[in-house]
Parts: sequence; C-alpha cells; structure tokens
Amino acid sequence: MRRLIPLILGLVLLWAPAHSGAVTMQTTRFVAGFEGFVSCPYADPAGHATIGYGHLLHYGPPTRADRRKWGCLTQSRALKLLRKDLRETEKDVFDRIRGAKVNAPMITALTSFAFNLGAGYLDFVPKRGKRPATNIGRAIRTGRYWRAARQMLLFDGIIVGGKRYELEGLQIRRRKEYGLMVRGIRQLRACDGICDDGAGGGLGVN
Repeated sequence: MRRLIPLILGLVLLWAPAHSGAVTMQTTRFVAGFEGFVSCPYADPAGHATIGYGHLLHYGPPTRADRRKWGCLTQSRALKLLRKDLRETEKDVFDRIRGAKVNAPMITALTSFAFNLGAGYLDFVPKRGKRPATNIGRAIRTGRYWRAARQMLLFDGIIVGGKRYELEGLQIRRRKEYGLMVRGIRQLRACDGICDDGAGGGLGVN
C-alpha cells in the first residue's frame, strides 16, 4: 500500500479537470520568469501601460496619473497582483476549453499564453500556418492536442500600426509553452492511452 501512495498522489497532482480557483506555483513562476519585474509603471512592447509582473493598467502609454496612483510596487505586492491576474486568466482559459481533459503542464502553458496575449486568442484562427482551420480552444476541446500546441507557436509577434513584428522573446516563450504542452500530452497518453491526432511529433523539445 505504501508503494501505491506516491503513485496516487502523483495522479492527483497530474490531473486538473476543473478550475479550482488556485493557481499553481509552477504557473506563477513560469509566467513571472517571462514577464519580468518592473516596479514602476512602464510601456510594454505594444506600448501599453504596465506594472509589476505584466499587470496591464490600461491601453496606451503610462501617464503621470498612473505614476501618482501606483507609485512603485514591491516585488511581494507585484506577485500578489500577478496571482490575482492569473486566477482570472486561468478561469478564462477553462471557460474556453469547457471541461476538456488537461493536466498541470498544459494548464500552465495555456494560462501563460492567455496572460501574454489575452484569452480571446484561444478562439482566434491565425492566418499563418498551413492548417489554420481551427482555433486553439476548439482543438483542445476536441482532443487535437498536437494541433493546439503547434498553433500556439504561430503567435510569436506583435502588431503595431497594422504591421507585424516578430519578437525573439515571444518566440522563446512560445517554444517553452509548446514544450509544456508536449510534456502534458505525453503524460495524458501515458495515463489514459490517448492517440495522436494524426499529425503528431511537431518540433522536438530540448
């Protein structure tokens, strides 16, 4: 029985079938690592007022009013704000995948993606790529996990003034999210015997 306890605990930690309202430390650390900490209001790469670990204050550049209202945050306060933002983002993610079978690595990847771009991008069909017939959310809901993971890689730039710019930081982030998705898919297959959607493999993961 003692040998079974670690296995049972591992399965409990692996499966995350419904949104519990609690964001894991893995997700918080993953997102914080990419967002970086800036204590005072600043303009993000798209030019929008932001503070702490990627907390959006409003669209458009930061103002004097922002600096008066927010001042400069401590790292502790910024982390609390990040966790609050991530709870809302994770809820938005679950609303869009509507009870699909996902696990902790996949939740971290999807939450990071949605926090970075907005959860609405899970419903967006990208124009880039050879097979853009579905969106990420629908692919997850219908069990086409590899398709969802690959489509996440397409969102590696920003659009400013109608022109698209690829950003190295976003390319790295998308690849790391892809790696988490692949890990999660493999765990699902090992635990439940699910099959590839017919176009598996994709990019190798280091």
